[in-house]
Amino acid sequence: MRLIVITHPDPVAEELVKINALFDAGMEILHIRKPKSSKEEYMELLNGIHPKYHAQIKIHEFFELTDSYALLGVHLNARNTSYSGKTKVNISKSCHTIEELEQIAGYDYVFLSPIFDSISKAGYVAKFSNEMLQKASAEGIINEKVIALGGIDEKTLPLLTKYPWGGAAALGSIWNGEDVVTNYLKLKAR
Repeated sequence: MRLIVITHPDPVAEELVKINALFDAGMEILHIRKPKSSKEEYMELLNGIHPKYHAQIKIHEFFELTDSYALLGVHLNARNTSYSGKTKVNISKSCHTIEELEQIAGYDYVFLSPIFDSISKAGYVAKFSNEMLQKASAEGIINEKVIALGGIDEKTLPLLTKYPWGGAAALGSIWNGEDVVTNYLKLKAR
């Protein structure tokens, strides 16, 4: 089960130091999701991340940056629904219904959210009952290409083992608190 980290949407103190430290600690994939940031701010972030880690980064905005940086890929969402860049990259996307999971063949993986009540978004509550998840799992809809997102922390992560997820994505449980590396390593150990 892979553990994907998503950046906090807002600037974070010493963010570049923390991101590089997370990669040094073994973080496999980072999604840069900064919906309020400019292209220049995205470039500042990418320029501050050691180039050896660029191949482990997916971006949620400014997809044209894949032509300038050797990134893992792009993540499609409600703001950016398609990729037409020159560079061949891995593509993932956000899903918010079980029905959306029935059309994921062309994607590297997809996020399904919110699985649990969000840690980082107030009022963003779990959307799927155990019955819905069991049925989707039994039908092969939840599989190794589906990444659980929403409310992922040390308490909820073990609850995912009931289903054949390809992994989990975390945001709030990583970025809340001062030591993001410790937060990541605790979650990874679970």
